[in-house]
Amino acid sequence: MRIAQTRFRNFRNLENALIGWDSGLNLLTGVNGAGKTNVLEALHVVTGWGAFSGSKCSDTVKWHSEGGASLAAQATGEREAVIEAVIVGRASLRLDSKLCRWGDLRSCVPSLTFLPSDMALIEGAPSVRRRFLDLLCALCFPLYAYKLSEYRKITQHRRHLLGLGHSTRVTEETMANLSVWIWECRLEVIAALRVHLEKWCDLLPRKIDLNLKRGGGGNADGLLEDFHRSCAILAERERASGLPLVGPHRDDLIIGCEGRPAPEVLSRGQRRRAALALVMAAASAVERRNRASPVLLFDEVASELDEAGRTVLMECLQRSRWQVFAATAESTLPWFQGTRWRVSAGKIQRCD
Repeated sequence: MRIAQTRFRNFRNLENALIGWDSGLNLLTGVNGAGKTNVLEALHVVTGWGAFSGSKCSDTVKWHSEGGASLAAQATGEREAVIEAVIVGRASLRLDSKLCRWGDLRSCVPSLTFLPSDMALIEGAPSVRRRFLDLLCALCFPLYAYKLSEYRKITQHRRHLLGLGHSTRVTEETMANLSVWIWECRLEVIAALRVHLEKWCDLLPRKIDLNLKRGGGGNADGLLEDFHRSCAILAERERASGLPLVGPHRDDLIIGCEGRPAPEVLSRGQRRRAALALVMAAASAVERRNRASPVLLFDEVASELDEAGRTVLMECLQRSRWQVFAATAESTLPWFQGTRWRVSAGKIQRCD
């Protein structure tokens, strides 16, 4: 899929305008605060992900504007679609003039985003890697976001019961079934990542291994048996801590290199390349499963990459034939071969 054009109205600091995008590589340049990341966030909204993490959709409305904000996008490629998002308090979404949900937009125009915080994919907390798996699963399995939401609700209820010192037996079976379903999805996408990493091995400084560490699990081979047995083993610790200690909310994607944790082996620049390779592999997995080309959104795409790393990344992006939106504060990037856009005080202009 491709975003052929977008219309902005009262979104962040962006000038109200209709912009027609290149179907290949788009580089957004400008000083800090110019609005480059706001362009990426707008695309993040129209592809079904909402505002960037840490913000609500209502936060994206330009100050002192009347009638809220609105975004519109025309998508082309495997299908033709018109997407509209009106933000007044919360977002109202339409796909081809019909009311829809976020998941409908994600299915229509699959997109993956790589922000500076995603650098922590290799060495950061388990929550960063769980989020990566959840985003990929949501693109690959239409029911995943709903099932994950239900799982979080039952986990919260279990935590409440533990805090009160009550029995959690009533929640265990429901939580077990949801846990198994989520684990199966995560295991499937990790297997896909292993396969598709081979396609982007040029980005990898060294070969990496991927494995799912089940939260509190590992006490039985079968997923359902593992959940129940692990709950029995950790029951006393759960009562003492007041926290559920078994389930996908405590999972981790273990990234190894040469038999050791990847952060112990890879330099910071190499971790950046490894994280980018994982994003490219995820995009390939989504394309294979959904039979639709993904759209990639990169913020500070060249950060912490040496010249060799930038050259390899450029070759990979060109080879992918996907539509890419990359933002950077660097004024000159001779290695980037695509359409360049200058963003200044919210105004977006194509560079000739």
